[in-house]
Amino acid sequence: MATSRILIFILSLVSLGGCSDPDDVPASHISAVDSTVVSGSQPVEKFVNKTALYGDLHVHTSWSADAYAGGLRLGPNDAYRFARGEAVTLRNGAPTQLKVPLDFVALTDHAEAFTTHLACTIPGLPEFQTDQCRQVRTGMDQETMLKIAFERGIARPALRDPDLCADESHCLDLAKSTWQRIQATANAFNDPGRFTTLIGYEFSSLLSDFGMLHRNVIFRGTDVIPHAISSMDVKNQRELFARLDADCQEPCRVLTIPHNTNYSWGLTFSRTDEDGEDYTLADLERRAKIDRLFEITQQKGNSECQFGVGLSDEDCNFGKIFPACEEGQETKCDKPASMYRDAMADGLKQEDTTGVNPNKMGVIGSTDTHESDPGNTRPDYPTRFAPAAEWGFMADQLLEMEHIVAGPIRNFNLGGLAGVWAESNTREDIFDALHRRETFGTTGSRLKIRFFGGDFPEGFPQGINDGEDALTLAYAKGVSMGSDLPTSKQPTFWVWAAQDPNETSLDRVQMIKVWIEKGEAKQKTWDVACSGGRTPGSDGRCPETSASVDTTTCEVDDSDGAAELQALIRDPDFNAEQSAFYYVKVFENPVCRWTTRLANDAGTEPPADLDAAVQHLGWSSPIWVN
Repeated sequence: MATSRILIFILSLVSLGGCSDPDDVPASHISAVDSTVVSGSQPVEKFVNKTALYGDLHVHTSWSADAYAGGLRLGPNDAYRFARGEAVTLRNGAPTQLKVPLDFVALTDHAEAFTTHLACTIPGLPEFQTDQCRQVRTGMDQETMLKIAFERGIARPALRDPDLCADESHCLDLAKSTWQRIQATANAFNDPGRFTTLIGYEFSSLLSDFGMLHRNVIFRGTDVIPHAISSMDVKNQRELFARLDADCQEPCRVLTIPHNTNYSWGLTFSRTDEDGEDYTLADLERRAKIDRLFEITQQKGNSECQFGVGLSDEDCNFGKIFPACEEGQETKCDKPASMYRDAMADGLKQEDTTGVNPNKMGVIGSTDTHESDPGNTRPDYPTRFAPAAEWGFMADQLLEMEHIVAGPIRNFNLGGLAGVWAESNTREDIFDALHRRETFGTTGSRLKIRFFGGDFPEGFPQGINDGEDALTLAYAKGVSMGSDLPTSKQPTFWVWAAQDPNETSLDRVQMIKVWIEKGEAKQKTWDVACSGGRTPGSDGRCPETSASVDTTTCEVDDSDGAAELQALIRDPDFNAEQSAFYYVKVFENPVCRWTTRLANDAGTEPPADLDAAVQHLGWSSPIWVN
């Protein structure tokens, strides 16, 4: 049977629901602090060579105005309980639970609603009985709501609600109160050594045609900025980084994570700000200091690369939302400046001319869930299923439905996860791993990726795995992903990957190299490890795997696959005079796409314009050479 997860995911994009009684707001959805949480009482385990931890750094709860307006009534308490492995009754009424709890999470509700949202949902506050707040609680036509939001949001700075924020100082006080509640909730659930909660929020600047310039803002500990800077406080990205740099002084530490750059119409990594002005050297330095990571995949699409756009290849087709831009097209399409691979290459070019690389980012994945269910990325998590006969017609409709912002619902993904290599499961060690970019991203599984580069000795063992001896040598003789490798010698790279035991086995590992040659960006992609005894051919590609999935039943033949893959790689074309970066992609064996699973269980035909099967994958952060 199809899972409630898929239906919940789709409904989060199309629901117009609200409270049945506008004045009936359960206290459990308002309370900021869960008094039952006890943390910090057990010793914290340390890992000298680091351990893989998995989290979700992009999560919305009912405290995000768009999620609340869509009918969500599960607040931060519910989201934290879900992330740490407890069963939570989701919006469809089904108790749902992660198969494996997350190690860490950041709830990133939209800061633009901090001024008014809680004021509209907490009885007793002056705004609660206003017509505007009643409309928030009862729901409105979603298309109207979104049009209003984007009309206000594309102004620079974005416009506050003219009725609820007539007194701007009062509005800012409300925003501060919300921000303090967010911190208190995160602190209550933080449990060092077992479950880490990072304090954060989302900065959500808007563009024409429902475009986005969004970043999640993540802090290291309890020392944070006094006011969550939103697009209502600053005009552009330049001002955001200037404010963050000024307001977050030691011991405060912060990093930002751009996401949905596929919706940014090429502006996230443009060399000019939103007003067309060139960035100064100080602007670039702030970006390099704060913009440390890139959310490469999530439910609203994959932003690594786009086949036929800039630096791309035939494996750039996973999770695409928009087509390539045609001549003269500026919005609702992908251009090179929207894609990670091209933006990273442009960072190398800027470093050649300015000495600063503002686009030097590691990678993560996350969900961008608007259902208070962090890390819920797979349609086969245990839950109570509704019989197909009860919702088959609904599924048929949903597969053809379009969302005013998102477009066709069927194009969406189910989310991703952030992986870090950290010394312990604590705020400090996880943030430090994020900051040094020793991170990887997946399209939802918990596969592991290690990636090192260095002048490894010839005797570096060929049979290495994730053992401590090999890792000690790798850390001693090389650098891990996310790092710089200055060298005049031909470097050696070691990649090791292990499958998620709850997912399909591994198909292959691919290396991507991007470099600057005579001022132009060049790329090379080649497979470096294949499962099932296969070896890369003269074209640098593994022969096609015999692993398969029957898309009529979604039954997987996983006999040709690997639990682990690894390789030692030397680049025969290495040139010490050229700046370059290298990263790896790890592909799992094929499974049914969620749309195929949903259509099969509903007794309808899968969408003809989408692949029936997909290969989920993961990305390492890069290693920069010279």
